[in-house]
Amino acid sequence: VSEMEFLELFGMWLGIISMGFMILPMAQVKEWRARGSTDGFSSVHLILPVLMMGCWLRHGFMTADNMNIIINSMGVVSSAFYIAVFAVYTKDKSNLYTQLGALIAVFMAIFAYVGTLSAEEAPDAMGKIAAIAQNAGIVGGIYQIKTVIETKTTEYMPASMQFGILFIVAQWTLFGILSGNIYMAAANVPGLIMSFISISLYVIYPPITWRVPIIGTQQKTQKKKE
Repeated sequence: VSEMEFLELFGMWLGIISMGFMILPMAQVKEWRARGSTDGFSSVHLILPVLMMGCWLRHGFMTADNMNIIINSMGVVSSAFYIAVFAVYTKDKSNLYTQLGALIAVFMAIFAYVGTLSAEEAPDAMGKIAAIAQNAGIVGGIYQIKTVIETKTTEYMPASMQFGILFIVAQWTLFGILSGNIYMAAANVPGLIMSFISISLYVIYPPITWRVPIIGTQQKTQKKKE
Protein backbone atom coordinates (compact mmCIF):
# COMPACT_ATOMS: atom_id res chain seq x y z
CA VAL A 1 0.00 0.00 0.00
CA SER A 2 1.48 3.34 -1.09
CA GLU A 3 1.54 6.40 1.15
CA MET A 4 -1.19 8.03 -0.94
CA GLU A 5 -3.41 4.95 -0.73
CA PHE A 6 -2.85 4.75 3.03
CA LEU A 7 -3.87 8.39 3.49
CA GLU A 8 -7.00 7.81 1.37
CA LEU A 9 -7.96 4.78 3.48
CA PHE A 10 -7.17 6.68 6.68
CA GLY A 11 -9.31 9.58 5.48
CA MET A 12 -12.22 7.24 4.71
CA TRP A 13 -11.90 5.66 8.16
CA LEU A 14 -11.94 9.08 9.82
CA GLY A 15 -14.99 10.02 7.79
CA ILE A 16 -16.84 6.94 9.02
CA ILE A 17 -16.00 7.40 12.71
CA SER A 18 -16.71 11.14 12.47
CA MET A 19 -20.23 10.35 11.30
CA GLY A 20 -20.57 7.76 14.07
CA PHE A 21 -19.42 10.39 16.57
CA MET A 22 -22.55 12.37 15.83
CA ILE A 23 -24.70 9.93 17.81
CA LEU A 24 -22.70 10.35 21.04
CA PRO A 25 -24.76 13.35 22.26
CA MET A 26 -27.71 10.96 22.47
CA ALA A 27 -26.30 10.06 25.90
CA GLN A 28 -26.98 13.66 26.93
CA VAL A 29 -30.46 13.57 25.41
CA LYS A 30 -31.20 10.47 27.48
CA GLU A 31 -29.98 12.29 30.58
CA TRP A 32 -32.15 15.34 29.84
CA ARG A 33 -35.23 13.17 29.42
CA ALA A 34 -34.51 11.28 32.64
CA ARG A 35 -34.03 14.49 34.64
CA GLY A 36 -36.77 16.41 32.84
CA SER A 37 -34.43 19.36 32.36
CA THR A 38 -30.98 20.38 31.10
CA ASP A 39 -29.83 21.61 34.53
CA GLY A 40 -26.07 21.14 34.83
CA PHE A 41 -25.55 21.18 31.05
CA SER A 42 -24.56 24.15 28.90
CA SER A 43 -25.82 24.93 25.39
CA VAL A 44 -22.36 26.35 24.62
CA HIS A 45 -21.17 22.79 23.94
CA LEU A 46 -23.85 22.47 21.25
CA ILE A 47 -23.51 25.93 19.68
CA LEU A 48 -19.72 26.17 19.24
CA PRO A 49 -19.38 22.94 17.21
CA VAL A 50 -21.88 24.38 14.71
CA LEU A 51 -19.59 27.38 14.19
CA MET A 52 -16.67 25.04 13.52
CA MET A 53 -18.61 22.70 11.20
CA GLY A 54 -20.23 25.59 9.33
CA CYS A 55 -16.83 27.11 8.59
CA TRP A 56 -15.30 23.80 7.50
CA LEU A 57 -18.40 23.14 5.36
CA ARG A 58 -17.93 26.48 3.61
CA HIS A 59 -14.26 25.62 3.08
CA GLY A 60 -15.30 22.24 1.67
CA PHE A 61 -17.57 23.85 -0.93
CA MET A 62 -14.81 26.29 -1.89
CA THR A 63 -12.25 23.50 -2.39
CA ALA A 64 -14.67 20.87 -3.79
CA ASP A 65 -13.76 18.54 -0.89
CA ASN A 66 -16.63 16.02 -0.98
CA MET A 67 -15.63 14.24 2.25
CA ASN A 68 -15.54 17.57 4.06
CA ILE A 69 -18.94 18.51 2.65
CA ILE A 70 -20.60 15.20 3.58
CA ILE A 71 -19.20 15.00 7.13
CA ASN A 72 -19.89 18.61 8.08
CA SER A 73 -23.33 18.71 6.43
CA MET A 74 -24.36 15.73 8.54
CA GLY A 75 -22.75 17.35 11.56
CA VAL A 76 -24.72 20.57 11.16
CA VAL A 77 -27.99 18.66 10.73
CA SER A 78 -27.38 16.44 13.78
CA SER A 79 -26.37 19.46 15.87
CA ALA A 80 -29.57 21.24 14.86
CA PHE A 81 -31.50 18.24 16.19
CA TYR A 82 -29.67 18.25 19.55
CA ILE A 83 -30.12 22.01 19.90
CA ALA A 84 -33.86 21.60 19.24
CA VAL A 85 -34.09 18.91 21.93
CA PHE A 86 -32.11 21.11 24.32
CA ALA A 87 -34.59 23.93 23.67
CA VAL A 88 -37.45 21.63 24.69
CA TYR A 89 -35.94 20.69 28.06
CA THR A 90 -34.10 23.87 29.04
CA LYS A 91 -35.73 26.28 31.49
CA ASP A 92 -33.79 29.36 30.31
CA LYS A 93 -34.59 29.53 26.59
CA SER A 94 -33.58 33.20 26.33
CA ASN A 95 -29.92 32.30 26.88
CA LEU A 96 -30.07 29.68 24.10
CA TYR A 97 -31.76 32.10 21.68
CA THR A 98 -29.13 34.74 22.42
CA GLN A 99 -26.36 32.28 21.60
CA LEU A 100 -28.08 31.23 18.36
CA GLY A 101 -28.48 34.87 17.36
CA ALA A 102 -24.79 35.49 17.99
CA LEU A 103 -23.91 32.38 15.96
CA ILE A 104 -25.90 33.62 12.95
CA ALA A 105 -24.31 37.08 13.21
CA VAL A 106 -20.80 35.57 13.27
CA PHE A 107 -21.56 33.40 10.23
CA MET A 108 -22.85 36.42 8.31
CA ALA A 109 -19.73 38.43 9.17
CA ILE A 110 -17.33 35.62 8.22
CA PHE A 111 -19.01 34.79 4.91
CA ALA A 112 -19.32 38.48 4.02
CA TYR A 113 -15.59 38.97 4.62
CA VAL A 114 -14.56 35.90 2.62
CA GLY A 115 -16.88 37.05 -0.17
CA THR A 116 -14.77 40.20 -0.60
CA LEU A 117 -11.62 38.17 -1.36
CA SER A 118 -10.41 36.91 -4.72
CA ALA A 119 -11.06 33.32 -5.84
CA GLU A 120 -7.41 32.50 -5.11
CA GLU A 121 -7.33 34.04 -1.62
CA ALA A 122 -10.77 33.00 -0.35
CA PRO A 123 -10.19 29.23 0.19
CA ASP A 124 -6.96 29.82 2.11
CA ALA A 125 -8.59 32.49 4.27
CA MET A 126 -11.60 30.26 4.93
CA GLY A 127 -9.26 27.43 5.98
CA LYS A 128 -7.56 29.71 8.50
CA ILE A 129 -10.90 30.93 9.84
CA ALA A 130 -12.18 27.34 10.14
CA ALA A 131 -9.09 26.37 12.13
CA ILE A 132 -9.60 29.36 14.44
CA ALA A 133 -13.30 28.49 14.80
CA GLN A 134 -12.39 24.93 15.76
CA ASN A 135 -10.02 26.20 18.43
CA ALA A 136 -12.75 28.55 19.64
CA GLY A 137 -14.58 25.39 20.66
CA ILE A 138 -12.08 25.15 23.49
CA VAL A 139 -14.05 27.93 25.19
CA GLY A 140 -16.82 25.41 25.78
CA GLY A 141 -14.31 22.97 27.23
CA ILE A 142 -12.86 25.62 29.52
CA TYR A 143 -16.36 26.51 30.74
CA GLN A 144 -17.03 22.84 31.43
CA ILE A 145 -13.76 22.46 33.34
CA LYS A 146 -14.63 25.57 35.37
CA THR A 147 -18.03 24.05 36.23
CA VAL A 148 -16.43 20.75 37.31
CA ILE A 149 -13.93 22.53 39.56
CA GLU A 150 -16.68 24.65 41.15
CA THR A 151 -18.99 21.68 41.78
CA LYS A 152 -16.10 19.29 42.52
CA THR A 153 -17.70 16.54 40.45
CA THR A 154 -17.82 15.34 36.82
CA GLU A 155 -21.41 14.17 37.37
CA TYR A 156 -22.68 16.21 34.40
CA MET A 157 -19.76 15.54 32.03
CA PRO A 158 -20.71 12.46 29.92
CA ALA A 159 -17.74 10.09 29.70
CA SER A 160 -18.81 8.72 26.32
CA MET A 161 -18.45 12.21 24.85
CA GLN A 162 -15.02 12.83 26.38
CA PHE A 163 -13.50 9.50 25.39
CA GLY A 164 -15.10 9.79 21.96
CA ILE A 165 -13.63 13.26 21.45
CA LEU A 166 -10.16 12.07 22.48
CA PHE A 167 -10.42 9.05 20.16
CA ILE A 168 -11.35 11.06 17.09
CA VAL A 169 -9.31 14.23 17.71
CA ALA A 170 -6.11 12.20 18.20
CA GLN A 171 -6.63 10.55 14.83
CA TRP A 172 -7.50 13.78 13.01
CA THR A 173 -4.35 15.34 14.46
CA LEU A 174 -2.26 12.43 13.18
CA PHE A 175 -3.97 12.60 9.78
CA GLY A 176 -3.26 16.33 9.53
CA ILE A 177 0.43 15.73 10.29
CA LEU A 178 0.79 12.80 7.86
CA SER A 179 -1.06 14.58 5.04
CA GLY A 180 0.83 17.84 5.55
CA ASN A 181 -2.39 19.76 6.22
CA ILE A 182 -1.11 22.38 8.66
CA TYR A 183 -4.57 23.89 9.21
CA MET A 184 -6.05 20.54 10.23
CA ALA A 185 -3.17 19.64 12.55
CA ALA A 186 -3.12 23.09 14.17
CA ALA A 187 -6.88 23.01 14.64
CA ASN A 188 -6.84 19.67 16.48
CA VAL A 189 -3.80 19.93 18.79
CA PRO A 190 -5.48 22.31 21.29
CA GLY A 191 -8.54 20.07 21.35
CA LEU A 192 -6.32 17.06 22.01
CA ILE A 193 -4.74 18.80 25.00
CA MET A 194 -8.16 19.84 26.30
CA SER A 195 -9.39 16.24 26.03
CA PHE A 196 -6.55 14.95 28.21
CA ILE A 197 -7.26 17.66 30.80
CA SER A 198 -11.00 16.89 30.80
CA ILE A 199 -10.47 13.14 31.22
CA SER A 200 -8.01 13.75 34.09
CA LEU A 201 -10.88 15.46 35.94
CA TYR A 202 -12.65 12.09 36.21
CA VAL A 203 -9.80 11.08 38.53
CA ILE A 204 -9.61 14.36 40.47
CA TYR A 205 -13.38 14.98 40.75
CA PRO A 206 -15.19 11.64 40.10
CA PRO A 207 -18.95 11.54 39.38
CA ILE A 208 -21.35 10.83 42.24
CA THR A 209 -24.00 8.47 40.88
CA TRP A 210 -22.15 6.57 38.13
CA ARG A 211 -18.79 4.93 37.48
CA VAL A 212 -16.49 6.21 34.74
CA PRO A 213 -15.85 3.53 32.09
CA ILE A 214 -12.24 2.47 31.42
CA ILE A 215 -10.92 4.53 34.38
CA GLY A 216 -13.45 3.14 36.86
CA THR A 217 -13.57 6.16 39.19
CA GLN A 218 -16.59 7.21 41.28
CA GLN A 219 -16.99 9.18 44.49
CA LYS A 220 -17.28 7.05 47.59
CA THR A 221 -20.54 7.53 49.44
CA GLN A 222 -20.13 8.22 53.12
CA LYS A 223 -22.03 5.90 55.40
CA LYS A 224 -24.25 7.59 57.93
CA LYS A 225 -23.17 7.18 61.53
CA GLU A 226 -25.67 5.41 63.75
